[in-house]
Amino acid sequence: MSAWIIRAGKGGVRAPEWINGGYIAIYWNLSGADISALSKDDIKALYRTQFPDASRQVVAANAGMIFRFATEITKGSTVVMYDPATRLYHIGKVSGPCVFVSPKDSDDDDGSYRRAVDWEFTTPRDALPARAKHSLGSISTLFAVSADTLRELEKASSGAHPDAEEEQEEENSSEIREATAEDGIERIKDRVLQLSWDDMEYLVAGVLRSMGYKTSMTSRGSDGGRDIIASPDGLGLESPRIVVEVKHRKEAISAPMLRSFIGGLRSTDSGLYVSTGGFTKEAIYEADRALMPIKLLNLDQFVRLIVDNYDNADMDTRAILPLVRIYWPA
Repeated sequence: MSAWIIRAGKGGVRAPEWINGGYIAIYWNLSGADISALSKDDIKALYRTQFPDASRQVVAANAGMIFRFATEITKGSTVVMYDPATRLYHIGKVSGPCVFVSPKDSDDDDGSYRRAVDWEFTTPRDALPARAKHSLGSISTLFAVSADTLRELEKASSGAHPDAEEEQEEENSSEIREATAEDGIERIKDRVLQLSWDDMEYLVAGVLRSMGYKTSMTSRGSDGGRDIIASPDGLGLESPRIVVEVKHRKEAISAPMLRSFIGGLRSTDSGLYVSTGGFTKEAIYEADRALMPIKLLNLDQFVRLIVDNYDNADMDTRAILPLVRIYWPA
C-alpha cells in the first residue's frame, strides 16, 4: 500500500484542524468537479479554465498534485503530516474517497477537496535519524514516502532518540547539502529552458549588469536574435567591450557558427557566447584558438553564473527568473 506526505499549508498552519477534523485537504475550487473521476489531462484542462493566467509549468505541477490527491492516494494509503508547531509527524490511514467541501460548509473561502483520515500515531522529529529527516524535507506539497522512511517513522514513534554518534556523523556530512544544492541547479536549468528567446536575452544582459557592466541591445539580426554589448560605460566605447551572442535552442553550436561570430568582432573586443544547447568539440576548439578572448557558456555554466551573482541582480532580472535563498546549518 502506498504512503504519502502532505503539507498542511504554509508553516503547517492547517495541522490542528486536520488532526481535530480527521482529514487532509487541498485548497482549490475547481467548480466542485468530481476530480477523482478525471484523468490527469482532464484536470489540466479544468485547471486552465479556472486559472487562465497560470504558466504551463504551474498547470502541470498543480494538476499532477491534484491527480495524486484524488486518485493515486487510495483508501488504506498511509499519509504523513508534519506539524512544525509541535515538531510531530502525524501518521494515519486514508479512510474515505475524495470529496469537495463547498465554502458554505467550511471556513475555506474557496472550498476544498478532502480525504478522511484515521490518525494512528505520532513521531517526534527529534527521534528520527538525519537520513529520514532529509527524505521528509522535500519542498513539494504532496509526495510519496519510501518504505524505508515509513519504517523509520514507525520505529521512532516511541520517542527514542537515534544513536548520538551516528546522528552527529550524518548531520555533519556535506553530502546532503551538496546534493540539495545540485538539485537546485537542475531546477533552475529547467526554468531557464522554458524562457522565451526574448527573456533569455534579457536574462543574459541582466547577469552581466549584476557583474558590474552596463549593457545595450543591438537590433535584431537575420535569425531574429540580438547581440548584447557590455562595457563599463554602456556605450561600448570603454574597454573591455564584450560582444555577447545568445542562442536559446536545443542544438549545439557548431564551429562554422562560432567562426561567424568571431569574424564579426573587432580586434580589441572580447566575445561571450551563451548557448543553452551547448557547443560541439569543434566549436570549443575554434574558441580556444581565437586571437581575442572568447568565453563559451553552456546551460550549466550560465546557471551557475546566475547563482553566483544573483544577490546583485536588479528587479527586472529577478522578475524574469525569480529565485529564493535557502539557508542550511553550517
